[in-house]
Amino acid sequence: MTYPDYAADLEYLEGFRDDGDENVRLLEPLLAFRLSRAYRASRRLRDQLRIESAGRTRDAQQYLYDGYKEKRSGFNLAANPDRIIGTRGGKTFRGSWHMAQGDAPDGIGYVYAVDLARLPHSLSWDDAHDLLRASGLHTTVPGEPWHHQATTIRGPLPGPFPDGTTTEDEMTPEMEERFDGLATWVFNGTTMILKRLEELAMQIEGTTPTEGDDE
Repeated sequence: MTYPDYAADLEYLEGFRDDGDENVRLLEPLLAFRLSRAYRASRRLRDQLRIESAGRTRDAQQYLYDGYKEKRSGFNLAANPDRIIGTRGGKTFRGSWHMAQGDAPDGIGYVYAVDLARLPHSLSWDDAHDLLRASGLHTTVPGEPWHHQATTIRGPLPGPFPDGTTTEDEMTPEMEERFDGLATWVFNGTTMILKRLEELAMQIEGTTPTEGDDE
């Protein structure tokens, strides 16, 4: 669902395109709202961050996928446009979050992700993420600090909404990644401690673990 300033926000974002082929006008309303809000709130973002990739049609996604599959020169990893990302609210999302999903009044549809690019000698990704998260934009793909979304298959991510409300009580993708890392660290640490305790207990009893013993 759009909001009164949606068209104006899309027009504003046109000024931050990197090289002119980013299809900013395909951005879904919540993403457009939060991204324009982030730019308006931060001069550092306005001066040092550009929109590298926004939306593409299904035909464009198919072209990229075919080039990748056929290993053509200059083509990188690209999602199959028929790949099912998931279903929410009776709607099935396919291909890539950068691919128009056929859910807009124009029949082409919205895209739900934007890739951003830092200008040379500009702010770090950590600084950029802090500024972007303040407006509800989150990284959702591990290893891709440039990829940001306001919505995933589970629904809107924490942040402000055009009606003035905000949500901050859900775990963001960044928090989930850190939690998973912490859980792994705790598990590995606990395993090491238990193994050491077992070794100490066996030493006290006058025995030592032998090769091949089940632990």
